[in-house]
Amino acid sequence: MRENKKINFVMPANYNHAVGGFKIVYQYANWLVDQGFDVSISYSYSPSDGKSYSFLKRMVDSHIYKFSKRETKVTWFSLKNEIKSYYNCILSKDFPDADIVFATGAKTASLVHKLPKEKGKKFYFIQNYEAEGFGNKKEFVQNTYNLGLTNVVISKELRQKVLEAGAPDPKYLPNFYNHDEFFLENPIENRKNIICLLNHTQETKRTKLGLEILREVKQTIPNLEVHLFGAYDPIEELEDWIHFTKNATSKQLREEIYGSSKIYLLPSVLEGWVLTGMEAMASGALVVASRIGGIVDYANDANSILVEPDNKKEFVDNIIEMLKDDGKRIAVTHKGNEDVKQYVIDKSGERLIKIINGEI
Repeated sequence: MRENKKINFVMPANYNHAVGGFKIVYQYANWLVDQGFDVSISYSYSPSDGKSYSFLKRMVDSHIYKFSKRETKVTWFSLKNEIKSYYNCILSKDFPDADIVFATGAKTASLVHKLPKEKGKKFYFIQNYEAEGFGNKKEFVQNTYNLGLTNVVISKELRQKVLEAGAPDPKYLPNFYNHDEFFLENPIENRKNIICLLNHTQETKRTKLGLEILREVKQTIPNLEVHLFGAYDPIEELEDWIHFTKNATSKQLREEIYGSSKIYLLPSVLEGWVLTGMEAMASGALVVASRIGGIVDYANDANSILVEPDNKKEFVDNIIEMLKDDGKRIAVTHKGNEDVKQYVIDKSGERLIKIINGEI
């Protein structure tokens, strides 16, 4: 019989907007509740600052003048009622006692490391290499891998990053996507020349490069349309053939964005896994992406179009070829749509339980 354990996920500050890494943790939290676990989520207030300074900031922010956008609610994702949430945590007493506690980012790793033993056996869920592009120094990130927490990585490239830092071999826990939210609703065949692209302020996502690529494609494919989407406003003025959707719902993504597009363009230079790539595949869009870690855990030359990250011309040429050669696009897209179906939460969740039980 499975022992019902108390699990606490320690998150960065909560700003109540959609984040891929948060979504994965939230889905695990809901799944673990269904398996009978007692689950908590603790949002740290300012894990990069010292406790005294953080405490002062929190006091001013909460009781004198609201200067930050931190929130004490989550409305963009449906968390189960059984999950207990703790907001703006700083001191040990702010965090619940548990059997297992997970750091979920580089800036929460040191915080979890310092928690007393009654807060739980310590794990570190590593979803990205949080150095370049995240405002952290390489040495800081590598040090987090060597704090003595049990490191858990979502991709093979992240495993290599942990090993290169001199830390023990981490546990491998591949991601998944929600099959109830993303599936083939619109046929892959007979789609218009539409390409979708994530709009993001983080430079490693390279939204600006993506728009440059698409403007060059437009010169050869004059009826091209683009569906830009994301949680942030566009980084530049958009032409009338580029349509933007802010905070798109899963239904909008499945039907109107991924589900109407021939191609999902992923020009990122750094990713932990890229959840949106799997969602796009499941919804019938062909993924044209940088050949980088995380993406290549599920995308390959048979089910996607992979391009060297800095080869802009290769991006343009491959996109044009796929828009002109419908037969090839359809074949590769169907392969991707079939391959991605293996990434289910039940498989990842059972592996997670084995990891926390020390069976892997």
